[in-house]
Amino acid sequence: MSDRGRFRGWSVALAITIAMALHDALAFAQPAPQGWRPQRPVELMVGAAPGGSIDLTARVLQRTLDERKLVGVPTLVVNRPGAGQGLAWAQMIDRSKTVPAIAMGGPNLVSNPVTGLHPIDHTQVTTLAVLFDDYMAIAVRADSPIRSMREAIERLRKDPGALSIGVAPSLGAGAHTGGVVALRAGGVDVKNARFVVYKSAGEAILAVIAGDLDMAVGTVSNFPPHLQSGRIRLVAVTSGRRLGGVMANVPTLREQGIDGVYTNWRSVIGPKSMPREQIAFWEEALGAVVKSDEWQRDLERNYWTGNFLTGEAAARYVDEQARQFRDIYSVLGKNAP
Repeated sequence: MSDRGRFRGWSVALAITIAMALHDALAFAQPAPQGWRPQRPVELMVGAAPGGSIDLTARVLQRTLDERKLVGVPTLVVNRPGAGQGLAWAQMIDRSKTVPAIAMGGPNLVSNPVTGLHPIDHTQVTTLAVLFDDYMAIAVRADSPIRSMREAIERLRKDPGALSIGVAPSLGAGAHTGGVVALRAGGVDVKNARFVVYKSAGEAILAVIAGDLDMAVGTVSNFPPHLQSGRIRLVAVTSGRRLGGVMANVPTLREQGIDGVYTNWRSVIGPKSMPREQIAFWEEALGAVVKSDEWQRDLERNYWTGNFLTGEAAARYVDEQARQFRDIYSVLGKNAP
C-alpha cells in the first residue's frame, strides 16, 4: 500500500475513533431523566376553614414548596371544609383526574367511616407522607382540687360521670378520642363518661376557666397562653414522653401509671391511583420540606413532634392508627363497618 493509502486509512480510523469518543462524552454529559413533574399549578386541598391548625400546616407546606422551588409550579391551597375533611378528599380525588392535586390528611381518614361523617378512608387514598404527631393535653382550672390525671382517674373509676370533660368540635374528633384513650387506659367506663361538645378547643378552655367544666381536652398548642397566664393547670399530655418549652413540666399519662398514648397525626395524601413516579416526586419534595428551617420552627412553635414517614412505613403507621380507632369505638359500642 502506498504512503498516501496508508495515510488515508489512518485518517479514517482516527476520525471514527474521535467520533465515537465524542458520542460517548456527549451521552455521559446528558442529564439523567428527571421523572414526573407537575406541569400545572398544584392544588393542595384542606378540609378546614382558613386559620385552623390543618390550614396553617398547609400554608407552611405551600410556602416552603414555592420559596424553595421544590415543585417548579405554584402550589394553591384550596379550603373545602365539611364532613370531617371528607369533602376536601372527594374534591382532591375528582380534581386529580385533570390537574395535579393532593390533600392534607389525618385521623379522620380512619375515624370518619366509623363515626359516619364521610365514607372515604385511608384505603381509598395514597398516603404520600406522615408529617408529625400532634398530641393532646388535659386541663383543669388553676384552683381545681384535681391535682393530677391520676386523681381524676380515681374519681372517674368510682363514678364515670363525676367530671364534665369538654371536647371539640365533635364526638369522634381528636380531642374526644384522646380523652377516651386516657380514660380507658385508666380503667374508666368510658361509655358512661360525661363528654361535653364545644365548637372549638378555645371555647372548651374558657368554659373550664369560667368553672362551667371540670376538664378540657385539646391539642397541645391551644394551651400555652392560658397556662402562662396562670388560669389553668395541665394534668397530662398524651405523648410518649414529655414535650419541650412551657410544656416541659407537664407529665405524660404513662408517668402517672396510665398506659395511654394518642396522637392527632398529620399527613399528605393523593388519589388511590397515583402512579409510582408521582409518589416518588412527592416523597422527595415533602422530604425536603421537613428538613427546612421554616418547618422545624413551625414544629417547635406548635409543640408538634416530627415523625416523617413515607412508603411502607407510612402505610403501616396509618393501618395501625385505624386498628386503634376501631378498637376504641368497639368499646364505646360503635363498630367499624
